This record gives sequence, C-alpha cells and structure tokens, in this order.
Amino acid sequence: MSNTGRKKKLASFNCDQRKWEQFIACCNSKGTTATATLIEFIDLYLGDSQDKLDAIGGNNLDERLDSKIKASVKDYLATSDKSHSSPTNETIKAICERLDKLESEFLSESNSNQTTAIDNLANLEQKVEGLTARMTQLAEAIIKIQDYLNNQQKRGQKSYYNNSSFKAHTPRMQPLTEEGLASRLGVSEETVRKERIKLPPPLFVAWCKGKDRAGLGWEFNDQTGFYHPVN
Repeated sequence: MSNTGRKKKLASFNCDQRKWEQFIACCNSKGTTATATLIEFIDLYLGDSQDKLDAIGGNNLDERLDSKIKASVKDYLATSDKSHSSPTNETIKAICERLDKLESEFLSESNSNQTTAIDNLANLEQKVEGLTARMTQLAEAIIKIQDYLNNQQKRGQKSYYNNSSFKAHTPRMQPLTEEGLASRLGVSEETVRKERIKLPPPLFVAWCKGKDRAGLGWEFNDQTGFYHPVN
C-alpha cells in the first residue's frame, strides 16, 4: 500500500472511539501515526502469512485482519520496551482485552437472540394451528345445529298439516250473492251478470279465477240463486 506506483485504498474496521483515540496518542508518543502503524501491521501480516492466505482463498479477510491487528498490537507492546512498562502500553493492553471481551459478548448475545426468535416462531405456529383446529370444530358444530333445526321445522310442519283437527278447522268459502261476488272480483254487479249470461259455465268459472284475489273460480247455482266457489 505504501509503494509509489500503486493505488491506495481507504480501509476501515469497527473500534470504540475512546480506544481509537488512545491508540492514536500512543502512536504519536512513539513518533509515528496510527495510519503508519496499521500499515506496518498489514505489511507484517502479509509477510508472515502470505502462504496461508493463498491456501484458504482470502475467506473472512476482514475478521482475520482484525485478529491480526490485535495480535500485532500485543507483539508490538511486548517487544517495544521490555525493560519497563509504561502507562500507555498498559492502556493498549487493556484495549485489546476489552476488544476480546466485547467480541465474545456480541457472539453470545447474537446466538441467544437467534435461539429466542426461533422459539417464538415455533410457539406462534403452534397457537395458529390450535386456533385453526378450534375454528374447524366450531364450524362443524354450527352446521350440525342448523341441520337439526331444519329437520325439526320440517317435522313440525308435516305434523301440523297432517293433523285432522287442522283440516277440520280449515275455513271454507261460503256462497256469495251477486253483489258479494262483484265486490270480491272488483267489478260491478252488471258486469258479473253479463259475463255469466254471455259465457258458458266453464268459461265463466275461468273468468272469475282471473279476477278473484285468491284465484278461485265461481259458478252460479240456479236453485239457490248464489255463486258457489269451485276448486
């Protein structure tokens, strides 16, 4: 990345802001910069592990780069000043330990959330299946109740119409006078008389059926002088 003839590419990785500021201060105290230090770490990584990188095809490069950076930081602190331990070195060591702890907590929480989501989905599916089965039972019960009520109604109607007392109390039409028939048919007495004289009895009965509100036919009885209903 530092060669003049090659293009430079901006790289990034997740890091706590406070830790990053402490890392920059540590680098500055050693007469260098954070960027130069990270580039040095990358050069060390590529120089030490190039064969391994080629063998695995560069998979999970970001994760391995983060791990390599943390390992390089530890090595850097161990070899930079073995005679004494400065507060800055101790701070960087603490940062590395915190990074390891945060990664472990994140992985643990992620696995826990995934397990909880799967359990919740299974519980929801069971509840939906239970509700569906219950609705099916209710629908079947409603259909049975409707069939029972319909059968009871049909039986009641059949028993009612087959009852002899019902037939005995069925009202029968009484003979009518010419005035009464005219009122029933909605015509004048003269019209009734003319149609009776003009038409043969069967046609007069048919004419009355067409006028009667109940569709009854009427015929004239010479002996009684009344109009009698005809079925």
